[in-house]
Amino acid sequence: MAKYAPMCAADSFDDLVEQLSSALRAGNAKKVGSNFASNLTLSVKREDGSYTKFQAELLLDEFFRSNKVEQLKELQRVNNSSNSYVVFSLKSNQSTYRIFVKVVSANTKFQIVEMRIE
Repeated sequence: MAKYAPMCAADSFDDLVEQLSSALRAGNAKKVGSNFASNLTLSVKREDGSYTKFQAELLLDEFFRSNKVEQLKELQRVNNSSNSYVVFSLKSNQSTYRIFVKVVSANTKFQIVEMRIE
């Protein structure tokens, strides 16, 4: 039944990483964005800035429209009190990208506060 539950802020770091992996594999910006903080830093192919959750979803959607995901591999996962992040390698029809995602725990939910696609 949990498979059909709507995506929302994750209760644990591992849950967030699993949700994020699934959403990235599907190239689904809305599902990735469901774990965004209300404001975050987003960098997509050298263009970066601070965006609202909605703006970041739009930029990510644009990235996925021109980069169809072929393969996603988790490279590194770190979860400790001062630093929580995950790094992926995403192979698309255009190129291979490194995706860095920084996560914080806010109000017992884990949220993405920074995402870099390089």
